[in-house]
Amino acid sequence: MRVTPPGSRPVSDRKAASAVRQPGLEQITVTSEHRRENPQKIATSLSVISGRELAARNVNSVFDLQYLTPSLQVTPQFGSGQPDFEIRGVGHQDYGSSNVSPVGVTMDGVAIPVPWASNGLMFDVARVEVLRGPQGTLYGRNTTGGAINYVFNQPTDHLAAGADVQIGSFSAQKYDFFLSGPVTAHVRMRLAGESQQGGAWQYDGAGAHLGATDRTALRWLTDMQVTDRLKAALDLHGSIDRSDGAGLHLFAPQTTQAVYRPGAPVFPQDHERDITRWGTSTSFARLIGISPGDKPYHHIDTGGTSFKLDQSLSFATLSNLASYDVSSRREYDNFDASALALADVAFNSRANVFQDELRLVSTPGKRLDWVAGVYYGNEYLADQYYSGFTDATGLDRGVFYSTKVNTISGFGQGTLKLLHRLRLVGGVRVEHESRDLHDYQAFTYDLAGNVLNPGNRVARRTLDYTLPSWKVALHYDLAPHDLLYVSVSRGINSGGYTTYNTTNAQASSNPYQPEKLLAYEIGNKLDIPAAHLRLNVSAFYYDYHDQQVLSAAVNSQTGLIGAIANAPRSHLAGGEFEADWSPLKGLMLTQSGGWAVGQFDRFDAVYAATRVNGVFVPVTQNKKGVSLPAPKLTFNGSAVYRWRMGGYEASLGLNYSLRSTYRSLFGSLYDVAGYTLWGATASFAPHDGWWSLSAFGNNILDKKYDVTRNFFLTGDNIALSGMPGVYGLRFGAHY
Repeated sequence: MRVTPPGSRPVSDRKAASAVRQPGLEQITVTSEHRRENPQKIATSLSVISGRELAARNVNSVFDLQYLTPSLQVTPQFGSGQPDFEIRGVGHQDYGSSNVSPVGVTMDGVAIPVPWASNGLMFDVARVEVLRGPQGTLYGRNTTGGAINYVFNQPTDHLAAGADVQIGSFSAQKYDFFLSGPVTAHVRMRLAGESQQGGAWQYDGAGAHLGATDRTALRWLTDMQVTDRLKAALDLHGSIDRSDGAGLHLFAPQTTQAVYRPGAPVFPQDHERDITRWGTSTSFARLIGISPGDKPYHHIDTGGTSFKLDQSLSFATLSNLASYDVSSRREYDNFDASALALADVAFNSRANVFQDELRLVSTPGKRLDWVAGVYYGNEYLADQYYSGFTDATGLDRGVFYSTKVNTISGFGQGTLKLLHRLRLVGGVRVEHESRDLHDYQAFTYDLAGNVLNPGNRVARRTLDYTLPSWKVALHYDLAPHDLLYVSVSRGINSGGYTTYNTTNAQASSNPYQPEKLLAYEIGNKLDIPAAHLRLNVSAFYYDYHDQQVLSAAVNSQTGLIGAIANAPRSHLAGGEFEADWSPLKGLMLTQSGGWAVGQFDRFDAVYAATRVNGVFVPVTQNKKGVSLPAPKLTFNGSAVYRWRMGGYEASLGLNYSLRSTYRSLFGSLYDVAGYTLWGATASFAPHDGWWSLSAFGNNILDKKYDVTRNFFLTGDNIALSGMPGVYGLRFGAHY
């Protein structure tokens, strides 16, 4: 809900850009409740980030979203291609292919239940809607943390075309284009694409660099007016990613070899955050099909289609949205930040997802507005996960399995106008899910590649549940532009399996249970048009049952390893605010902030491993009163000034993002220190012209910081560094 300066807009038609030049606050609509609405009239905490702002701030991936909205954290776990989403501290940090995120991601209404398949299609975006709190009474998927909805630019009624070319630091390049317009009187199409290249900013100290992006994606949208009352929409999309992996650095001395072989050397920590190292053993390289000196890589390909029908009825609109998506993940990561073969991993994953949602949305403007629907989802995942511990244990490991997930649910929500200013919202959802783990194999290999434990397998595990979720809210219009709301809601997040780093298939294939969250929220949304001021505030309290937490388990041979566990009871509390203010013509100030604190109320967790007679055994600790792993404070702000110079328009902007220390469950050594990043933007374009020139700088003070810290084996203390200062220029041409 912010105004962005001209010249910073992404490829889009010029009509859509006209709102940038209007004084005061930008008035937008969202579709988070399946009808076009003013977000200031929706009784929930949400943020809206425009496509223009994404382009101006050089947001290229899902990981960058956290710097534009409060209470959101997105981190690549261990530097892997798996994003972890957390909203208000709700999320679990993990890199496994099969885990279900407590934060849902949708793209034009289609859920993306496989997190690593969500990154390659973030282009030609009209806006991103970030909803905080449990979702499910309006959507096909159920979540506890919230939802991130991408809404793409749609086909236009007139011929429009455009292209952007961007160059930046570390030889980074980005190319965007679109072509949109009517094909016949009743058919409109839009073809859009993006290619990102270069940007390798890490090095190994010997002249080799790491971190280059190589990603290309296309999307083809078709809208059809079949009859006066029937509309159809087709979406074809695909992305090919051949990017480098992210390198890690040692933030503390590496003692792993000494742990397993007393007297072995200890490697010093790295004192430069942009340095990294890689390499693996001959045996592990042969096992996964690479050469020992190959760079880490993230090769993630996605493709799919969705088809939507909207039939207008006398009292409602009946919609059916069917989709089918395939994705593959081939990935090699170095989790020891060295050329040693201490902690190397590889993924070979393939996922197919079919979904169908039938929804009925009432005609707006009645005393009772309502939404009702049914949802069916079928997911199949085949996964191979390898870990190389040659220089620690003299062994390598491989885990192989497939999962099949069937989900069916019924959901509905209604808004009843009780009085002129008072409305009651009620929603319910009942979901049944069956999650089957098939042929789970956990093998150990010697250096010759022989399987030492061929019988270590489980034929099948099944996790079934049928659970309700619901929402009740009251919202009262204190004034024409002042909405007060209170709500109570319950959300569910699916259970699953921790499917990696194991020598005991029977024990490791036991599932973790669904988490349940009861959320209380109060908020106020205020617009003061005369002062060009918007102020939204909210506060929440979360009561957690069976919270899914990245804790730890102990492998008898390799020691402490990560595992998802259920914390029986915990709680969270906090709030957010967002303010947009235009005190002077041409000047826009924005500020947002989030605060979240929480504790475990009942949780006995494994936090260390000790060696007894050559075998690692767990050490547990009562975590009651221990803070939940989340940054307590997040702040984001910007100031943009735009002005006219004859027939031209120009702008200058300054922005920042702050987050406090992230507290780790594994001790203060793994806390991620808080940091503040500063950025700048500028643009220049002719008024109503066909071209624009813009510039950006991210982390312009070159802050040195980490985005995550962890360990893979005992003594393997690794961190993923944040990006250094980067700058770029973008030239756009639009017809």
